[in-house]
Formats: sequence, C-alpha cells, structure tokens
Amino acid sequence: MRVYIPATTDELALQTSGQWEPQRAYAVTDVLRDAMPELDEEELTEFAIDAAGMASALELGSRLRTVIAADVSRADAVPDGATHPAAVRVAGRLDAASIACVFVDEDEAAVDTRAALEGDDDAAERLADRYLLWYDLAEVLEG
Repeated sequence: MRVYIPATTDELALQTSGQWEPQRAYAVTDVLRDAMPELDEEELTEFAIDAAGMASALELGSRLRTVIAADVSRADAVPDGATHPAAVRVAGRLDAASIACVFVDEDEAAVDTRAALEGDDDAAERLADRYLLWYDLAEVLEG
C-alpha cells in the first residue's frame, strides 16, 4: 500500500535513514473513497498527498511541506478514519528501500508556511493551492 508520510525538511535525512518510526501517514483508504465518491483514484491520491503535506507544515512545523511516499504492507498501515478519512497508523520503522519518492514545496512557500503556522487562514489556503514538487530521494538528500 502506498502511504504518504508527513515529514520535515530539517530532519529528512534521519526520516529516510531506516531508523525513523513514523506514527501516522495518509493513503487512499476505503473511508476516503466512501467520503469522496466523486473523486477518481488519481484525485484521491492527490488528496492524500495534500493532507500529508498540510500535516507536515501545520502539525510537525516543517518550514516547507514535505511528504515521503513509501510502500508498506497493508498490515502495517491501519486505517484511522476517526482522525481523517485518509489517515492510517503506521507500524514499525520506515524501511529506506520502501521509499518511492519525496514531495517538497518550492522554497517560496516558506513564507506562507510560517504565516499558516501563526494562524493565517489565507496563507494556509495559498499553501493548499500550491503543487508539491516530486523528487527522487537521492536528489533531496544531495540538495
């Protein structure tokens, strides 16, 4: 199952090292499908990625929205629909070999991230309107 894990730009090396145990992620779950039947599979995936991105910024305090996309067994991703329709609880360490890619905001988004953390709803809306950029893990760790 592909999961989208909220991460932070400052701790990404640790979070992708195989030593990190994320507690929560987001995925295309049955609860999400039932909640949004008008969305196709691609749109549901985008919704899950965006939810993870906002959690990265607003809950973890990352200076840029940062999301790790990884493949885990269904047994290791337990739906947590009471929290969010796309939320899943993740068990165990994140295996570095399971990471498919990383999504990160452009540097210019840092201003809106900071403002959204301070409660600026307009900044949070601008963040939600931005597209996260796709990176291979090696690209992000080098840069």
